Amino acid sequence: MVFFEKNKYAIIGGLVGLILAILLMTIGFFKTLLALIFVILGVCAGIFLKQTGIIDQFIDR
Repeated sequence: MVFFEKNKYAIIGGLVGLILAILLMTIGFFKTLLALIFVILGVCAGIFLKQTGIIDQFIDR
């Protein structure tokens, strides 16, 4: 556990690099780029909805 805590960002970066490499080799550059754009838009939408409280209002109904 100490190893993971000490090298957390290197391990996460390596896993992200591995996933990107697999995506690039299997579906190609532009499809991978499109998928990354959709992931970034989804994260931004989630952050926006959390900050404005829209999700909390919807769940409380």
